[in-house]
Amino acid sequence: MKPNPKKTNNFSKYARFSALGIQMGVIIGFFSWLGVFLDDRYQSKTGWWTIGLSLFGVTAALYLVIRVVIKLSKDK
Repeated sequence: MKPNPKKTNNFSKYARFSALGIQMGVIIGFFSWLGVFLDDRYQSKTGWWTIGLSLFGVTAALYLVIRVVIKLSKDK
């Protein structure tokens, strides 16, 4: 018995979106950690590295999500 290609394709999309959430968390977490590290290293009192790199991480994660959603919508 062969698997239904439509069901396999739907599962693939769900798996991709699940992995996407993990990737977003890793990207944002990494850049936030890097910002804290640089603030400690250069003894910054205001935390500009943390703010800037956290925002960059959020922007990069959103770019990743938008790119994947556009790709999946074209694959229909």
